[in-house]
This record gives sequence, C-alpha cells and structure tokens, in this order.
Amino acid sequence: MKHDAYARYEKLRLDTPADGVLRVTISEPARLNAVDAAAHRELAEIWRDADRDDSVRAVLIRGEGRAFSSGGDLSMIEEMMADHATRLRVFAEARDIVYNVLNCGKPVVSAIQGPAVGAGLAVALLADISVAG
Repeated sequence: MKHDAYARYEKLRLDTPADGVLRVTISEPARLNAVDAAAHRELAEIWRDADRDDSVRAVLIRGEGRAFSSGGDLSMIEEMMADHATRLRVFAEARDIVYNVLNCGKPVVSAIQGPAVGAGLAVALLADISVAG
C-alpha cells in the first residue's frame, strides 16, 4: 500500500488489485478468519481511513481461503466475559463497525465465501453490494 494510514494494520491484509480499489482481506485462514481483539478494532477503523483516502474509489472486503469470517475468536470472547471494560470496548467497536461501514462514502462490496459470523457477518451484509458464493 502506498498510504501511510494503512501501515498500522496488522490483522487485515490490504492491497490494491485495480486502480482505485482497496481490497481488505480478513486473513486468518487457518482459523477460518476468526477475529481477535486487534482484528476487531481494525474492522472498526478501516472504513474511516478508506473514506479519507482520495485514491480509493471503492472497497472490496473478503476473507482469505474458505471462509469470510467465523466470528470472534475464543480468547476475545473469554476476555469479554471476564472483564467489564473489555466488554464495553468490544461493544463500542461493534457499533463503530456498523456505523463506519454505513458512513463510508466509497462503495463497499463484500465477497462472501463460506461462513460469515459476528462482526464479519455485519460487514458482509452492510456492504452496498454483497456477493455470496
């Protein structure tokens, strides 16, 4: 990626397969793209960065391998159950995922293959265009 704004993303793989297209890949294929705490945070933030990026005309989101996303990983779920502050943070991020996808001024396309659960399902269904296979 040519933009410094994307350098902080560690859990989402970002590339530009065509001019003006930002491809966001949920990339944990060995775990069916389960979303840990860092990936959950990144799913909330990527939409704002894409919206501010003048070189992006559309966003494509997909999962790597045979799943879109199997939902939150067990360590994040356990941490939420054990810690009230974590639970509040994850709930706020979940709200941000919804609002940030909806408020993204760029068209969002989801390429859904295999399971889509939790935050991944929310993103998949909130996209302007959802293609399932």
